[in-house]
Amino acid sequence: MKTAGIIAEYNPFHNGHIRHIRATREAGYDRIIAVMSGNVVQRGDVAVCDMGFRARTAVANGVDLVLELPVPYSLSSAEDFARAGVSILSRFGCVDALSFGSECGDVGRLQACADAIDNINPSEIKALMSDGLTYPQATARLIGDDILSGANNTLAIEYIRKLKGTGILPFTVQRNISHDSSEIADTVSAMKLREMLRAGEDISHFVPEVPEELSFIENAEKLILSLAAFQDSDNPRIKKYAMQASSLSELYDMVKTKNVTHARVRREVLQAALGIRSGETAIEPPYARILAANQTGIEILGEIKKSGTIPVSTSLMELSKISERKAELTERASKLWHFARAEQGSYRSEFSREFKIST
Repeated sequence: MKTAGIIAEYNPFHNGHIRHIRATREAGYDRIIAVMSGNVVQRGDVAVCDMGFRARTAVANGVDLVLELPVPYSLSSAEDFARAGVSILSRFGCVDALSFGSECGDVGRLQACADAIDNINPSEIKALMSDGLTYPQATARLIGDDILSGANNTLAIEYIRKLKGTGILPFTVQRNISHDSSEIADTVSAMKLREMLRAGEDISHFVPEVPEELSFIENAEKLILSLAAFQDSDNPRIKKYAMQASSLSELYDMVKTKNVTHARVRREVLQAALGIRSGETAIEPPYARILAANQTGIEILGEIKKSGTIPVSTSLMELSKISERKAELTERASKLWHFARAEQGSYRSEFSREFKIST
């Protein structure tokens, strides 16, 4: 039995993800484990729908086991996001390959770029960023390849860099639509689907199941601005301008500098609101919370508990005994997701929530 890992957000889970899962199985991988972001995601946003819904939908459409990538790792740079996901998968002790989408679809080219980045002198990147280039722009200039213009290529390269020494092989599936494309075809990008959900449009043609509970960050922007104004963060510009901005988009514009990407600014603002400080992603994830599994997934869990080196559980309360801080950040992110809901309801604490595993 060959097992593939996937690091994902499924924000929301759509037909393109089904295509990726099928291609992974067609490549000879019998079992699939997904490590998925929870209620805050890497682009500096709240997830459009609840992590439990996304995990259940993934299992209903070809994934065997879904575990949560904890906060703060889900709300971090591509490098830290990749490092954390690979760390979890490698400590399961049963993963043969990491399967990921990319714009280029060429593992050899991605590997060559990963090797080139590893050989860059950091001072060269720093000098180019001082001249106004963003990190991806500076890196692309130094390696002489525009491959980093693709968001999934960027993550793919970071995955490959972090896989070194783990024994896990990289496997890529070429995307048939770009990461932030507004094109509408048989499949559409997650960004376009989020736009459609905001507009109240029908997305049933593009997803296996339409989410009912939705969250959009603008619904909680006053809360986020307030939290950012009263808490210290690693970027002092956030606290400085949070009291002046009338919206999140205005705050982003005030905080942004020419050598920083918009995605990084969004992440830093949300990190400030949640009280996340630098260095919190430097240590490897202390645990992985089980979100959904089928019968094969339950068998995989048995292997992980027997020979893996990372604690897993459906209970955040149980996992908080391993890291109270990471569990508390998960709870904060969940509360923020609740306040961003399109339709308010009663809040359910993550500490009392346990995910039921289907058999």
